[in-house]
Amino acid sequence: MIKQVFNIETYWKVVVFYNMDYHFFNDARQELINIGATVLDIDELYDMMITGKAKAVTFSSLSAHTSIIIFNIHKSKSDYLDSIVHEAEHVKQAMLKVYKVEDAGEPPAYTIGYLISQMYQVFQSLICNCRDS
Repeated sequence: MIKQVFNIETYWKVVVFYNMDYHFFNDARQELINIGATVLDIDELYDMMITGKAKAVTFSSLSAHTSIIIFNIHKSKSDYLDSIVHEAEHVKQAMLKVYKVEDAGEPPAYTIGYLISQMYQVFQSLICNCRDS
């Protein structure tokens, strides 16, 4: 399991758990509690991930200006790339909602690009170890 934390200037904090090892889920649980997730929220996220109903989940706190992303282990490069874009979109949507920015034009495009470039720094090492599709 790899944990990454990065900030989008002073606007937003992103905490990402890659290849979640559920023996260490308490670290993710504490991060979720810190931003206001309820026990019900956490139990639901845990269930979705542990049962494989979701490859990844994002929980965003609009008041804390923080998003937490949890990725399960993926088996292919295309799966990883699909998940990174999908979860980055959820973070972008939360940010735009808080700052009342329309989802059109350059600011949202730069935001999603920045999110993906930050996560890709970690993802590139993970996708080297899986098949192409």
